[in-house]
Amino acid sequence: MFKNFNVPSRAELLAGISLASVMLGCSVQAHAQDVAAEQSSDAPASEDGIVVTGVRASLSSAQSIKRNSDVIVDSIVAEDIGKLPDRNVAEALQRITGIQVQRQYGEGSSVAIRGLTQVRTELNGRDIFTASGANQLNLEDIPSELLSGIDVYKNPSADLIEDQLSGTINFRTRKPFDFDGLKVAATATQSYFDLTDKFKPSASLMVSDRWDTGIGEIGILASVSFQKTAFRQDTISTEPFYTLDQSVDANGNPVSPVDYATAVQLGRLGQTTTLPHGTGIGEVYGDRRRLGTDVALQWRPSDTLELTAEVFRSDYKFRYDDYSFFAYSGDVAITPQPGAAFTYADNGDFQSGTFINVPIGNNTSSQTRHSITTDYSLNLKWKPVDNLTITADGQYVDAKTKNLRSIFGLNGTADTLYQDISGSVPVVNIGSETGLTNPATYTSAFYLDNLNESKASDKTARLDAEYRFDAGILSSIKAGFRYADRKNRTIDTGYRYTGLSGIPSELETVDLGDFFRGDADLFGNIIAFNRGIIRNYQNTLDTLGIASAPAYTQSGTNQQRQKTFTGYATAFFKADPVDGNIGVRVIRTNLDVSGFYQQTTIIQNPDGTETNGPTVFNPIAVSDDYTSVLPSLNLRVHLTDNLQLRFAAAKNISRPSFTQLAPSLTITEPGSAQQNQIHTASGGNPYLKPMKSDNLDATLEWYFSRTGSLTAAAFYKNIKNYIQTAVANREVTFDNGNTYTYEVTSYGNVAKGKVKGFELAYQQFFDFLPGPFDGLGMQANFTYVDSQAPSPATSGPVTNVPLELLSKYNYNIVGIYEKGGLSARVAYNWRSKYVVTTAGNGTGSLPIFNKPFGQLDASISYNVTPQFALALDGTNLTNTRRATYFGIDSRPRDVVVNDRRISLTARITY
Repeated sequence: MFKNFNVPSRAELLAGISLASVMLGCSVQAHAQDVAAEQSSDAPASEDGIVVTGVRASLSSAQSIKRNSDVIVDSIVAEDIGKLPDRNVAEALQRITGIQVQRQYGEGSSVAIRGLTQVRTELNGRDIFTASGANQLNLEDIPSELLSGIDVYKNPSADLIEDQLSGTINFRTRKPFDFDGLKVAATATQSYFDLTDKFKPSASLMVSDRWDTGIGEIGILASVSFQKTAFRQDTISTEPFYTLDQSVDANGNPVSPVDYATAVQLGRLGQTTTLPHGTGIGEVYGDRRRLGTDVALQWRPSDTLELTAEVFRSDYKFRYDDYSFFAYSGDVAITPQPGAAFTYADNGDFQSGTFINVPIGNNTSSQTRHSITTDYSLNLKWKPVDNLTITADGQYVDAKTKNLRSIFGLNGTADTLYQDISGSVPVVNIGSETGLTNPATYTSAFYLDNLNESKASDKTARLDAEYRFDAGILSSIKAGFRYADRKNRTIDTGYRYTGLSGIPSELETVDLGDFFRGDADLFGNIIAFNRGIIRNYQNTLDTLGIASAPAYTQSGTNQQRQKTFTGYATAFFKADPVDGNIGVRVIRTNLDVSGFYQQTTIIQNPDGTETNGPTVFNPIAVSDDYTSVLPSLNLRVHLTDNLQLRFAAAKNISRPSFTQLAPSLTITEPGSAQQNQIHTASGGNPYLKPMKSDNLDATLEWYFSRTGSLTAAAFYKNIKNYIQTAVANREVTFDNGNTYTYEVTSYGNVAKGKVKGFELAYQQFFDFLPGPFDGLGMQANFTYVDSQAPSPATSGPVTNVPLELLSKYNYNIVGIYEKGGLSARVAYNWRSKYVVTTAGNGTGSLPIFNKPFGQLDASISYNVTPQFALALDGTNLTNTRRATYFGIDSRPRDVVVNDRRISLTARITY
């Protein structure tokens, strides 16, 4: 199977269509979060007392949070319910300086803060995660309409929960006490996705009210959001690359006779020559469905006591099916066509030429994911005396995820393969005398399927107390305790290989005429297994005569349990013009992980089919305990009323994810149809240590108006035990005596990593311009991040790379217009190249880089009445192409195009 077409997440930033249009409110547990929520409520009033709404109020609220927080924080807030056009919270976060969004099939799925992906996610100051072996929430799961705001804390303080290197993202939901009384808001959206040519609806509804009763004030809020989106992604790929071995032994004999002969045939003897061993295309169709609900109950029996109970639920479904067609010799030599013209780059890398007798593969596949996360929380805030606040908090999270992967494949041989990878879009021409749409071209068929499930839970309890002093330098002392017990269990069938006895009749012709929007030079149409069948798993099994789904295996079972016991103390002080806090957080972590190593042999049956033979299981169990002491210091100097300087120093840790720790490893002998492919396996490392960082941060912030600011920030992180992906070759011998080389992908703690950089941000409305131009405004930010870490590649053109998913340069420019009921914006977001993975398939484990790219988006909305608005927005308007390469530009990996999205939204609020 050609690995490239299960395309990994690509980083892609989107420069805001509009600000995050979500309501303010909600108190949370951390002191800094309390300050943020309190300050934001003051923002909508302008300096002359006139109440403002919309984008200006949003910018004012976000600026107020940043200005008045005890720590370095950036926020997304808005005054108008339901205006957020982003499909999920990952896309909303792209507006914040220093954040880079990773994308999967055209939509935001995860983020990096200041170049690091070790991000902590919280919901109202508590744990929130997706059951997938990760320690954080999969950001594409959450519909943005459920949120009232998002705060990003870029430096740790003792009262903030640990377990991040780059920052903490806290999602705030609305509460009934945020509103004066009855509040109802609704949105309805119809979106068009042009590449897949589909329309999809979205809608949201929020109802909130509060009452004075005989037992105190009571408020209830219920919110629901439903989203459907569609996507199509077209990919042209080239991989892997191998350099011809022209060396000779002491007797003058070639070490690799095949490579030596190829160099002679090409006239390249004595010249470095690198040839690709595979190319192909993939066409992916899919959709997403999000259903989010939030119910909050608040009770204030007296002025000194408040209770909040909340149930938050995210229900996310993801599905895709695809065609892929490829010519691929894997690690076996590829044969040039005698007499054909070949061209090369200056370094000897292949640029164009023709090969013969190349194995071809033709896959039709599907994948589904269904994730549900339910968060139950109860919070009590009590002020027994004016100067003392006691907060008790309890939480239970129940999360589960189911995944299914189903792949049908055909194998054959192409007479010729012509490639030209010198341009921005590779040229691919695969030729066969019998025709690519003729079933007789294919000599064998196979089927692969894999099921896995993850279940996770988290029980936490927290008690905090803060005492405020009426006078003196010491303004308050805050201390607390926290207990957390998180469990994760994953079961997996492993990939089951079924060799089919013949070519099934359920094939269809695939028209590739509009592939890559018609801009690709391809080989014509193909024949493939029916997409309508592959989308239904049971129908696929029935059609292929497979009796049942594969059974879950011991080796596919792994469990992790992590208990943490935490205590902290923080002192807040103020001595004009300086204020800040100093504190320490101490955490004891108890960790237990278990799993299995599995090895399976393939048996050749008399009828030519293949089945799995005996399987050997070996259990693995590892326990670890460690204590972390994390001091922190945050200082702020008020240089003038509008100019302030911050400095922060802290230590922090980030624990390995459960996936990284999972010790299970499954290795199955390749079937006959897979002999010429690269054999791979992957597994975790239960002996990973937590990453540790020493952090220094400084900011200079100038606030020259309620919606105008110019800020600069510098940061430095010295990281120990940094975890990166590594690939190592392992010789595996099976019971039948056959030995194969497997590329085993796992994780390791590199010696150290360093991250440093700076951020610049500016925003302003140009009120000094004459009308109607006084409605113009601008937001702009720039981030520079430099990192250094070892690479798994020990030879070749690239042996030292930045940290994964980190762009050195990133900027956003947003032009805004808001006057009367009209609001419009045009946004451009750009990021420089970054490392997708430190070790790619083949090519001597060279890293895979994503090329620089930018994206243009725009929106316009109009308030027909104070209660009713219409909005039109579009994303990816310039049809951005994303491309990757192996280490150097002359070895391209893939080029990808995704949908443009156009959405029309109606909003009602009263």
